Amino acid sequence: YAELFMSKSFFKYLLFAFVGSAILLACVKKNSYPTLPEIEYKDFFPYVGDSADLQVKFTDGDGDIGVNENDSTRTFWVTYYYKDTITNKYVGYYHPFFNDTLRTGYIIKLPEDSYKGKPISGEISVRLQQLRHSKKIKNVKYVIYLYDAAGNKSNVITSPEITVP
Repeated sequence: YAELFMSKSFFKYLLFAFVGSAILLACVKKNSYPTLPEIEYKDFFPYVGDSADLQVKFTDGDGDIGVNENDSTRTFWVTYYYKDTITNKYVGYYHPFFNDTLRTGYIIKLPEDSYKGKPISGEISVRLQQLRHSKKIKNVKYVIYLYDAAGNKSNVITSPEITVP
């Protein structure tokens, strides 16, 4: 038994295992992202009727995306724009009740696993209950941004032109 530990082949095996493990561990890339959330447009899925799912990808360096189960803070914002058929330009839909352009906030819940303090990436999908103000509108765009729990605002993105049936 003692001869086995002292043999040269055992030390070669041990050295090989150590070097191999070190190389494998060095190849594992740990993701790091800025603490400000970043978003990127992913996709748009219209449904029969006038609803759709809007999907974006996100990254956040400290993992504080989303709110607790009982929190109703809206952290994901979508502003709707439609293509005016007369001017051929995109305009925001003005809502007289709010005296502002129609902007809808969504509540994004915390992920199931706790990522607070750790880099996180993923996808957010929200259901747009009314994707346009009139069925006559066929071309829309959305301006989107996100806040993390610390109040940091993400980059502001604009979807590509979306043609809806």
